[in-house]
Amino acid sequence: YIASINIENVFHDIQGEEEGYIPFNGICLTDTFQLGEDSDADNIFTEVFPHNSKRVQEQKRKPITVIIGNPPYSVGQKSANDNAQNQEYPTLNSRIEQTYAVGTNANSIKALYDSYIKAFRWASDRLPKEGGVIGFVTNGSWIDGNGMDGFRKSLEKEFSSIYVFNLRGNQRTSGELSRKEGGKIFGSGSRTPIAITILVKKTLFGNQKAKIYYHDIGDYLSREDKLRIVKTFGSIANPAMDWKVLEPNEQGDWINHRNEAFSSFLPLVPEKKFDVRAKSLFTTYSLGIATARDAWVYNFSKQCLKQSVSDTIDFYNQQREAFIEERKLNKDARIEDFVDRNPEKISWNDSLISDCGSNKDLCYKDENNRIGHYRPFTKTNVYYDRALIQRPYQTPRLFPTTSHTNIVICVSGIGAQKPFSSLISDTLP
Repeated sequence: YIASINIENVFHDIQGEEEGYIPFNGICLTDTFQLGEDSDADNIFTEVFPHNSKRVQEQKRKPITVIIGNPPYSVGQKSANDNAQNQEYPTLNSRIEQTYAVGTNANSIKALYDSYIKAFRWASDRLPKEGGVIGFVTNGSWIDGNGMDGFRKSLEKEFSSIYVFNLRGNQRTSGELSRKEGGKIFGSGSRTPIAITILVKKTLFGNQKAKIYYHDIGDYLSREDKLRIVKTFGSIANPAMDWKVLEPNEQGDWINHRNEAFSSFLPLVPEKKFDVRAKSLFTTYSLGIATARDAWVYNFSKQCLKQSVSDTIDFYNQQREAFIEERKLNKDARIEDFVDRNPEKISWNDSLISDCGSNKDLCYKDENNRIGHYRPFTKTNVYYDRALIQRPYQTPRLFPTTSHTNIVICVSGIGAQKPFSSLISDTLP
């Protein structure tokens, strides 16, 4: 909105009143994704910003054929203490479920609900049946991410031509791989790889899959090098871009095709956990514990650990008791709006907030003090209470008590940015 106003203001200054300046009436103050939702937001805008609302309604009726942008990269709030969850878009999320999520073989589809993926879905649906063009600068992880196979398959079906200019810059890597990725396009503002994507939709294309053109900017380039290359190319029509035509496989791999031989190997784990009859090397698997409050429940000092856990439990119980009193005065009070989100007092997450609203009492117990494997070769004390561990996964069955012994083999997860590694541990990972 601000960018549009700045552009219009510069145009006005250049054009001048005497040249017959006509203002552009298409600038709208709106949540773009909300335009596709059925809600009361339009009515509220109509009352507060009547002229703006009129523009929004006119834009919704327009046959938009070109959509360009740099969509937001956010996947959600950093922690529940921020109390800044993303806006929900039921209609948009439903479209992602019907398209991108249906075609995936990934176990986790959380990344499909990143804001920039939502922007692709919204824009694709916004184009008329007659066709159009989408041009986005976004996170480039979708190009070869394991959880993005359904997204890539959908793009193949929905568009006739796809141009992907991979600018690299993935700084969630390390060592030689990080140096190859080169400079971050947006400087300190980004750690993800960046890609420029042009999607072309043609009505007469039929049921054929898209022709995919791909250009990798190259290894070991600085940010300045990359920006200079982008400026020099200027257009996807420049012959110097030397487009490579990609041939996706049935699994939706575009640039890193999997080795089909793996499908014939004995699986490491069964499809269903703890299936003892499955023909696999192991009967189950699990992620390590995710606490959502490492600073509170891990400590090399048992005394300091007891103090920090006791402090957060005491604060939790204060909030719980205060909310009980609040509900006596206001039966419509919501625990989400009531709790104090001071990060120096506590680290909230959805389940702990729910426990607080349900009047679940917490108390410190010495038997919850365990030894955890916090980092490779780094064992430390951990307070292992289900109420204070956001996601224990299968660890309660792998390490039920201190008297039970077990050994687990920890490996890098699918899609890990670091080189493969493994570690055997006899404590909570």
